[in-house]
Amino acid sequence: MKNRLLLLWDKLQTSIWPIPVLFCLIGLLVAMLALAIERDYWAWATGFNPLLMPVAAAREILSLITASVLSVGGVVFSMSMVALTLTSGQYGPKILRQFLSDNNSKVSLGMFIGTSLYCLAVLASYGDYDKPGLTVLIALLLTLAALASFINFIHSIATDLQADKIVERIGSNLRQSLEVFARAENLPARSEDVASWRRKARGLKKTSITAASKGYILTIDYAEIVQWCEEHSYTGMLRVRAGDFLLPGTCIMTLYSSEEPVAAEDEEQLRSFVQTGPLRTPLQDPEYPITQLNQLAARALSPGINDPGTAATCIDWFSMATARIIDCDLPGKVLLNTDKEPVLLVRFTDFAGILKAFYAPARQFAASNIPVLMSLLSSLLRLSELTDRPDRLRELVAIGQQLSDTIEHCGHAEYDLHGFRQRYGKLKALCAVLDSDNDIAQQ
Repeated sequence: MKNRLLLLWDKLQTSIWPIPVLFCLIGLLVAMLALAIERDYWAWATGFNPLLMPVAAAREILSLITASVLSVGGVVFSMSMVALTLTSGQYGPKILRQFLSDNNSKVSLGMFIGTSLYCLAVLASYGDYDKPGLTVLIALLLTLAALASFINFIHSIATDLQADKIVERIGSNLRQSLEVFARAENLPARSEDVASWRRKARGLKKTSITAASKGYILTIDYAEIVQWCEEHSYTGMLRVRAGDFLLPGTCIMTLYSSEEPVAAEDEEQLRSFVQTGPLRTPLQDPEYPITQLNQLAARALSPGINDPGTAATCIDWFSMATARIIDCDLPGKVLLNTDKEPVLLVRFTDFAGILKAFYAPARQFAASNIPVLMSLLSSLLRLSELTDRPDRLRELVAIGQQLSDTIEHCGHAEYDLHGFRQRYGKLKALCAVLDSDNDIAQQ
């Protein structure tokens, strides 16, 4: 249930309509309250009160406001579509999610539509004996607020279309995704003891659960699967993870038990724990923001754009996000039941997989670009200075070795390779020193 609520919240965040609809409802509610207050408590102001005006004058003012704000609201919508089109063409369609989750355009559009609905509701409710004043004042205030939101919207469009700003937002999303992945608060107790799971599953009958739907896996309810396995005395192995693309008939889970095969209704229940959709999301897939950074870097290094500075910015923000988990223990692959017994073997990406997901494509895109390769190696060196874990350092040095092999075989001049070799030597030396220190401590 928690995963479904998170999925619903993610859909609302990346949809254009929820905030404008909310402002429309607020506009109608404010119109009813303003009319009630004006008729019941505003009648005493029949003396000197500059806010009071004839009904005909109030209708003219509200009609003018309605026509004006609807026109500007159309401009806001058109500008939003132009911004989305430019973003998709310049930076790639995967980056559209960042703009769909931004609320500036939605608030501005909602303010104009909500103000127009407020004016229409008040206009439809005026009677010949009403004494307008408060309702017109509120309409003017709402118009000023809508104009302020429009100015803020123009400012956000001017800043959000900059490449560095886009990379910063994707990098921040990646940092949050990695932090959530490292904590894995929605997971049951877990361990790395795969051997204990294999001993428990050895000799049991095997049943495969296949997918009935298609699309990308958005969320997997691990806690519900573990609870089901514990209640039905099954040991399971989950063969997919968030971000995988499913075809109908793909095996998503294997169950081991000495009992009869799984009933059809139980299979449907197990399938419901794996939610799919047409688009990937970062909810349980930390590699999705990495894919976005890769797309930005690839376009920046293409011959038509040739912008290595943007590629270097992608590398910097990936380093920032990875630094948050450089010393963290990532989720174990064996989930335990309430008795701390192994129940479910799952597929989780590890630290090496996270590094490979970014550095491998970036290295391939920048094979002939020395400044970007230097930036990649510098990011590895910065990360290596933040940890003393030998396993993490070995993974960083392995990526550095791949970068070194790439640049050495591209035929670059010796004086261009000097700085790269210096940094690579520092990376290897740092790993060697910490490895020797660790060996001494173990002895």
